[in-house]
Amino acid sequence: MANLRAGTAKTVITPPIGYRMGQWGLRQGRSTGVFRDIYTRALVLDNGEYRIAIVSLEICGIPTETMREIQRQVSGLCGIPAEALLVNSTHNHTAPDIILGVTPAWRTYAAYLADLVAGTVYEAMNAMRPAEAGHGSGQLKGWTVNRQYKERPVDDEVGVLRVDEPDGTPIARVVNFAAHGVCDGGQYLEWSGDYSGELSSTIEEIDQGAVAIHLQGAAGDIHPYDWWFGNLKSEHLHTHAETAKFGEAIARQALQVSVSIQPEQDIDLASASTQLELPRRQVPWSIPEAEALHKRLTGELSSYSGDVWPEGTTTANAGELHPELYGNGRNELNLARNQEKPAVGVEVLALRIGDLVISAHPGEMFNELGLAIKEGASGERPWIASYSSEYIGYVSSRRPYAELTGVPIADLVDMKRFRRFYGTTTSPFGPDAGELLVDTAIELLENV
Repeated sequence: MANLRAGTAKTVITPPIGYRMGQWGLRQGRSTGVFRDIYTRALVLDNGEYRIAIVSLEICGIPTETMREIQRQVSGLCGIPAEALLVNSTHNHTAPDIILGVTPAWRTYAAYLADLVAGTVYEAMNAMRPAEAGHGSGQLKGWTVNRQYKERPVDDEVGVLRVDEPDGTPIARVVNFAAHGVCDGGQYLEWSGDYSGELSSTIEEIDQGAVAIHLQGAAGDIHPYDWWFGNLKSEHLHTHAETAKFGEAIARQALQVSVSIQPEQDIDLASASTQLELPRRQVPWSIPEAEALHKRLTGELSSYSGDVWPEGTTTANAGELHPELYGNGRNELNLARNQEKPAVGVEVLALRIGDLVISAHPGEMFNELGLAIKEGASGERPWIASYSSEYIGYVSSRRPYAELTGVPIADLVDMKRFRRFYGTTTSPFGPDAGELLVDTAIELLENV
């Protein structure tokens, strides 16, 4: 008996013009316009026994207070508990500057954002109709790079969940792919959805009626194109044209996968969650040592105050060209100050949609860790939805920690030598945190 019902909705969440853009340290200006509206998109699935929701936001990351309010409102409006609600950020860098918390300037927007997201889920729930679903996967080779170790492989899998009405009318296309949302660079003062917005809009234009949701994968160390750290001669610039090209390439692969999927109406739905504490990183330098270094470097390097990126800047060379941004010792001082704080509690989530299982968790997980979950789980290969729930920072693999062992703090801030370790040097977590998260995620997948 057919039992699946599905509904979708999408809502514009573009901030007002005139807010400071932020997100890039070399972009201090205020927004002057909108290139492409920023959206939240939602899919609600119900099989008569269980109900789940999948939500994407085209922002860099979700502050904790906003995430808790989203969960509270969705639970009250839709009866969907936190363990059945997957909220994922695309990690778009041309979006509201709320990733590290809500400043007074952004407080009104952040409160309204929670209302908009919850309302979108509620709209999707009320749009539910009979449906069928299926999933498949493909690969997009040669479009991404490991930004720390350019010679190492990356997870280039494109996962697709296809949801249609029984007569084939499109309802939703959910696409799982891992790459930093940095195509639209810091030379723009216009709000934009970056490549995720291009990906979704391309699919929605072709599969009319579908809402296309991008679930960001384990992209902590994955960049688009050839933007590995230290590449001073990139073949690609940060332009809207390059952004569209990248997003459309993913969309084309997703559409190709979608065509071969045979949806079914009898679909099991389930979810599970667990709590995990990630240990803080311990550093070998003292707070006074870090304070002295930061004070000296700030005086020597001064600071950048331009509205946009200086000409010739890319995400691959920003650290080397502008050490005042990443190499002034502020990060090392923060690590010393924070290392005695309690471990960071995170929620790990697992969803089941038929044979498809999704591992969702906070943090900018390195792709090696995401692959470890995919390869360690039994049954069908799971999807990885990093950047889910509230933003907590980078979750690095162990190898770069080992390579940084014994490096003095005064050397560590040298961007020409150590910029490529960004993501490890800035992670608030210890070397074993990534493996703890992987083990927890795999165990949870076995029980959903």
